[in-house]
Amino acid sequence: MAKVHTFQLDLDFTLLNAISVIDRFGGSWKSIEQREGARSLKQLKSVATVQSVGASTRIEGSKMTNDEVKLLIFDKLSIDKLEERDRQEVLGYFNTLDIISESYQDIDTSESSIQNLHNILLKLSEKDQWHKGTYKQHANSVEATNTDGTKTTIFNTAAPGYETEDAMRDLFEWYNSDNATPPIIKTAVFVYDFLSIHPFQDGNGRLSRLLATLLLLKHGYSWIQYVSFEHEIEERKPEYYRVLMECQSKRPGENITLWVLFFLDCLGHIQNKLDQKLNTKSSEDQMTPREKTIFSYIENHPGSRSGEVAENLKIPLPTVKRIIAGMLDGKFLSKYGSGKGTNYTTESLLQIKNNIAMTFNENDTKKEFLLKNKYSFLNLKKLILKPKFKWIKPDDWSKELLGADMFLKIKCTNLKGTENNQSYYLPALNNPSYYEPVFTINNPINIPESLWEGAPMENEFPIKVVLEVTGLKKFDVVVVYDEASL
Repeated sequence: MAKVHTFQLDLDFTLLNAISVIDRFGGSWKSIEQREGARSLKQLKSVATVQSVGASTRIEGSKMTNDEVKLLIFDKLSIDKLEERDRQEVLGYFNTLDIISESYQDIDTSESSIQNLHNILLKLSEKDQWHKGTYKQHANSVEATNTDGTKTTIFNTAAPGYETEDAMRDLFEWYNSDNATPPIIKTAVFVYDFLSIHPFQDGNGRLSRLLATLLLLKHGYSWIQYVSFEHEIEERKPEYYRVLMECQSKRPGENITLWVLFFLDCLGHIQNKLDQKLNTKSSEDQMTPREKTIFSYIENHPGSRSGEVAENLKIPLPTVKRIIAGMLDGKFLSKYGSGKGTNYTTESLLQIKNNIAMTFNENDTKKEFLLKNKYSFLNLKKLILKPKFKWIKPDDWSKELLGADMFLKIKCTNLKGTENNQSYYLPALNNPSYYEPVFTINNPINIPESLWEGAPMENEFPIKVVLEVTGLKKFDVVVVYDEASL
């Protein structure tokens, strides 16, 4: 165990290996840059910028989709339905990220530089004019925004005034004098302590992610510009808050190994994404112009369905399906879901699980899930009834089932608070030709598809799903399902 700044850190093989993997990729980056060329990397950077700006502001409550972000920052188009605050925060984040990207070598690691970046970040935000660029005047805390708009406190922070000022001074003194700790570990520790102090009245979360990029760039991790660290945090937001909360609960002098490993795992994962994108781009020469068009659309709209691709690209649906089938064979695309829920991405899913079983009984009648984005789904495909009574012939349990008045109830609540509900009578899901209490659902229930007329819009996510089974007096019920999410 070692002491880094004011924290404890376990310097074990797991940590050292994570550093080694990331640094090996960085060591080969110069040759990758030469191979790819400026034009290819510029395209990657544009996509990463949109993802970063959109993700980081959404973490703090913005409702803007990546398409809307792109229209605003690159196409300079006004979108009437956008809230003014969302526009201000998006443009502020973009301006700050752009300055960091272009001038990181000239930005000192100092309190005045960080205050200046905070000023740029909030320069366009009307509500933040009174405190931008200066340390906080009132107590604040790290809060998570729940799907219903309420807040959950993750941890309390440094008190305003001398406590915050002293903590920030100590942080920079340590950072600028520590020449022994590996730079990537120093970056992770700096971001953690910055979040713990929460030195500004607002904008700390956004600025912490910008500072991560700044420090990584200054330490030579130039590949970070071409993939989105912020998007990775958005996709892992529950884990992000959980790790912060768990480490913070042991302040002061806490062990932050869990945080550092999380930080490195995020970098390792986006590094793999970047490597996959580069390999795919090398293979794009094999694609026809129409294949490239479809690939580009799905790359920018992961989780797209064939009908959506056809509609937006004005290509006949049969043609799109034929081309996608060929691209699946060529491993250019990945396919997820089934039936109406079938969707495509250019990347492998972060998590996909098949044949998971969940049990409902009288003491546990409800299960909750969170579908984070439009390519998340639950696919309910099999029911296993577990009679609580002895039975010999199929009729013994099937008669009881018919009289049990059992229902599977599904409730989906989208980001706007709108509810969609559906109930399924369990005996009706059974295939009468099956003479045992295990049966495959003839038409698998795909959530959220089965509860929407068409697919939910991207800005309706995350969607909270509650599954409930009623009438569980004579049976326990096991539901077998697949789930996927990025």
